[in-house]
Amino acid sequence: MKDTPRKVRRYDIDWLRVILFALLIPFHVGIGVYWGAYDFVEPEHEYEGERNREALDDDLGEKATNVYSFDGDGLISYILTWMHEWRLAALFMISGMGTAFAFKRRTWKLFLKERSKRLLVPMFVGIWTMTPITWMIILSYFPNGFLEGILAFLGFGIVMTLAMAIPLVSRFLSLGHLWFIWSLFQYSLFLLPIFYIVRNYPEGKIARLLKITFRIPFKLGPLLVLPLVLSLSDIVFKPIMGEAIGFGYEWFWYLFIFFFGYIFIIDKERYFQFIDNSRIQITIFTLISTLAFTWIKSEESKSGIPYIGGGWAGEDYQHLGIEYHTNMTLVSCFVTSFHAWFWCLFVFSWGAKYLNRPGKNLVYLNQGVYPFYIVHQPIVYISLLVLLEIGYSNIVNLIAGTIIVTLGCWIFFEIVKRHWITRLMYGIKEVSSKDE
Repeated sequence: MKDTPRKVRRYDIDWLRVILFALLIPFHVGIGVYWGAYDFVEPEHEYEGERNREALDDDLGEKATNVYSFDGDGLISYILTWMHEWRLAALFMISGMGTAFAFKRRTWKLFLKERSKRLLVPMFVGIWTMTPITWMIILSYFPNGFLEGILAFLGFGIVMTLAMAIPLVSRFLSLGHLWFIWSLFQYSLFLLPIFYIVRNYPEGKIARLLKITFRIPFKLGPLLVLPLVLSLSDIVFKPIMGEAIGFGYEWFWYLFIFFFGYIFIIDKERYFQFIDNSRIQITIFTLISTLAFTWIKSEESKSGIPYIGGGWAGEDYQHLGIEYHTNMTLVSCFVTSFHAWFWCLFVFSWGAKYLNRPGKNLVYLNQGVYPFYIVHQPIVYISLLVLLEIGYSNIVNLIAGTIIVTLGCWIFFEIVKRHWITRLMYGIKEVSSKDE
């Protein structure tokens, strides 16, 4: 009888997953307060980002807007932009790591069954609840808003449920903040043949090829080769696709990140040895890439060319006269990819040093990740509708909004975790004795 691989719990990965998901709340509150990402919450509110965008519009004669790209010039806006550029990448890498751990102990059929249960069920629940509720909130502030909201609720659920059967079509429809779950399922499905081959033929050609990353001399595999792959992905897709909440050039970029997380764990001994022994190198490269990223951002702010958000050769930026690439756009593809990559390595390396230990609340917090994620966005909108109307300062709105949304998500989690049906609906993993 074939031995089952021994399960090794990496608490640092669990802790980082919780922390990175938790950052989603202040980030989404912050972009509403500082960037005006949700203009419907308070149309009369003047946002820092709007002032800068209007100046760019005057200079360029066209619209220079990207909701997920920093347009202001304050410290908080810099922090939000910095966070956006690597936080999701780290989460996709963690998901790839988790996939590698999970597939070792499961048949491909059981793996797909569990993926569907953990990802598709919460996604469809979100499609029929949270996302259309969000649209009802938005449309209620327009004429005939209530009727349009009801129609949006029903229409969105029906259309998106049917569209999920056609991945390439559904990519062009709005899933709202649920795009992350859908992307995870697609990546798991598309890469399943590789998972199967590597697990069943660990000494085969494909497995040996994937494990070469940490065998390249001078640590150049993780320090140079992998971020170069990400940069090439940006070079190919970023000019024409731009950023579209996970479905533009990012879809391919995050696919590579997810796959790299998987590669790390199939060669986990060398991976953990690498992040333990390369911490100082990683930190130095992270600082250098951050300085380069700050420079690229300043050039973007001056020129109006979306070096970070992409799409500079698309229809929205035809006035820039860039057909595909310039020297500066090529440089930006390398800078943004290396910056995000080294920040991922940075949090993993220092997380391995300080977070690889159990905590009495870790299992509880891990259970709350998906419910918090699914329900947080409507609460963000409702909170900002109230706070921006009152007229507090931006920093007060950010702090108060983060607290309100966190409490709202926590109350929701406490309610839905108490029955197996609602646990299934919102992706709450059942706790085994091994997880305690």
